[in-house]
Amino acid sequence: MQQGRTMQPYRRFSNLTQLAAGLCVFAATALLLDSGGLYSWAQSLDLGPERAVALPAATLLHNALAGLGIERERQLALASLARIGWTDDPGAMVIVNAPPTPHETAAIQKRGSAAGVVKGPNPPMNISVPQPKHPVQLPLSGAPPLNSTLPAIPAVIAGHQRTVALAGDSMMAVGLSSTILRQSSHYKSLSFISVFKSGTGLARPEVFDWQTAYPAMLKHAKPDVILVAIGANDGQGFVDGGVTYPFGTEGWQSVYQERVEAYLQMLQADGAKVIWIGLPPMKSDGYNKKIALVNRIHYTVVSASPNAVWYSTGGTVGDTTGQFRDFGQIGNHAVRLRQSDGIHLSDDGASLIVEKLLPWLAKEDESTVKALTASAAGNEPAKPLLK
Repeated sequence: MQQGRTMQPYRRFSNLTQLAAGLCVFAATALLLDSGGLYSWAQSLDLGPERAVALPAATLLHNALAGLGIERERQLALASLARIGWTDDPGAMVIVNAPPTPHETAAIQKRGSAAGVVKGPNPPMNISVPQPKHPVQLPLSGAPPLNSTLPAIPAVIAGHQRTVALAGDSMMAVGLSSTILRQSSHYKSLSFISVFKSGTGLARPEVFDWQTAYPAMLKHAKPDVILVAIGANDGQGFVDGGVTYPFGTEGWQSVYQERVEAYLQMLQADGAKVIWIGLPPMKSDGYNKKIALVNRIHYTVVSASPNAVWYSTGGTVGDTTGQFRDFGQIGNHAVRLRQSDGIHLSDDGASLIVEKLLPWLAKEDESTVKALTASAAGNEPAKPLLK
């Protein structure tokens, strides 16, 4: 046994050089595995100096690594998580059958040739999605009315349910959807499908493309009515066909209107009636002006469609002139109508909208109402409302 030798304490890094090298390896591995995520983040940035620097760098890295096929494997992993419920992004499912990028296709063929087998791209999903038809642009309407009257709607037939889809971005996800689903328990003639996703919109399809995601989220369901609340993230410029369109310019309005029309056409593809819930007034003056223009374009497109209805919120959650207000009166109580961000609806604010929509949607066939009334009087058994 040797004397004089003492055991040295275990050290993961013996010096700063090794520590720096370890951090560099970790950073390189993260970039290698998630270059697609970095590229998506750079794309989602608003037009400006930050995006001008980040996007070219992220694009260069992403394209350089695309040939390795790592990004597709990452997307397939995300799709698998979506399939088993580990993510709230059902739209990730479309990645399973999406064709590889040109870089990936070349890499697949190169690897296949080396192994004696050449594999082609996977076939796309069998989903029919209406594409923009580049129609003549509609002249921009004035400001939407403060209040709206809901038109007559066919009654729910006895023994059936009316299927209602809840679509849009965080304006549907926060406040509205939870209030609708909570209060819908009183209306057995209605069933609901959630097809909304926060942080999305219609201005930036390269960040999140509703033309692809909506059919994937809807799956095989065919709603009778679709409630839409979308556009809170659309007050920004974008690039289309290599041309930069700052927000609010004539070109921006033209391209954005076309995207709104394409979205509405897709929602109506199976004959569903669309109820487009206008965006409420916003707390920030600058942001409110942007949303006012977004609302005008939405209103222009919806008003031109015979199977779509515009439903204003300005006169319901806004003040008497349609301007932002934090608090309102429900019964004898003062309640907060908006979230603290000055954008989204609170549950109480949403209830002012829902209290009109749900009874309208749940209108029952007169024969059903008479049957229920007779049953209550003890004259005859009631016909079931549910299938």
